[in-house]
Amino acid sequence: MKMKNLKRFQTGGTRSKMQLSVPLPQTPEGRVYRYSPNEEAHPRHFVLGERVTEISIAESKYRRMKQQPGSSRTICPYSGIVGDHDEFTHPKDKEAAIKIVKHAAMQDAQDAVSDMLKGVARKSRGGITYKPGSHTRRPRPQFGRRDLMRLLVCDCCGRDYGVYAIALYCPDCGAPNVSLHFSREVELVGRQVSIAEGLGEEQAELAYRLLGNAHEDVLTAFEAAQKVVYAHKVSLDPSRAAPTKAIRNDFQNVEKAQKRYAEFNIDPFNGLSDAEQEALELNIQKRHVIGHNLGVVDAKFAENARNARLGETVELLGSEIREFARLCQIVVAALDDWIGDVTALHRRAQKS
Repeated sequence: MKMKNLKRFQTGGTRSKMQLSVPLPQTPEGRVYRYSPNEEAHPRHFVLGERVTEISIAESKYRRMKQQPGSSRTICPYSGIVGDHDEFTHPKDKEAAIKIVKHAAMQDAQDAVSDMLKGVARKSRGGITYKPGSHTRRPRPQFGRRDLMRLLVCDCCGRDYGVYAIALYCPDCGAPNVSLHFSREVELVGRQVSIAEGLGEEQAELAYRLLGNAHEDVLTAFEAAQKVVYAHKVSLDPSRAAPTKAIRNDFQNVEKAQKRYAEFNIDPFNGLSDAEQEALELNIQKRHVIGHNLGVVDAKFAENARNARLGETVELLGSEIREFARLCQIVVAALDDWIGDVTALHRRAQKS
């Protein structure tokens, strides 16, 4: 048997015992599925594209990486574990490979039968005819693959990849990418603010609602980034075998968040000036007024905010929302460095 269909996938072995390599199905934009071997790295699934060659790697970026870009090993973006590429093969791709090989083998068998019957029983006494090549060829298996919504390009090595919502590391070089994820959130918030600012006076209520949503999105993303980083650090600390105390909404409060980080003797808020930290705290309080009180100023917020009057609608300005996002970005950048062990963070000294 010639097995010309199977030979297309042969990378080694012998004629009777082939070693095959089946190309992975790709998404419409050319990415492939990957699946973390770490069962605790939910959701495990991510997609991996090619490296964007236009992005040059600065020397300073290498100290953030776990490995040389383009190596033979992949890094789980959700947990940071490192393994051979084959360990990250997605279960769906394994199933696809089996179907592709099975299709090729069946086609080879069908072609072999056709070849054997050539010249035989071209016209038997019973009137049976056989025309070589008249058999129906089976359609090749087709596999649907789709990209994930959060698509990024690593700002250290230029690798194109996609994950669910947020991840910790670049799957190629292993550089911490939490700050990159948060930057995307800031970009989206900025677009929301621009849309609201472009509405006329007759749509003031809608503009206010859009600004309120943008403001809430900043804190939601900020809280999510902190939770992911904190949970990851807890998982890496052998002394924390016991379940961590429920986090609840600790990362919606600067003081509570600092107590969490104090367990590791770090304070990612120490990059903020006193005035900046005060502005951050006020914006967090403002988010609660927007989210839980329809934007109506309550007694607690009126006590802490200048020019805020009890019972009135809290003021929302696009410039203040952008500043809120910038302050959060400073803290997330410090967390990014903490994950990559780039810098040592020290606890802020108690204010006198």
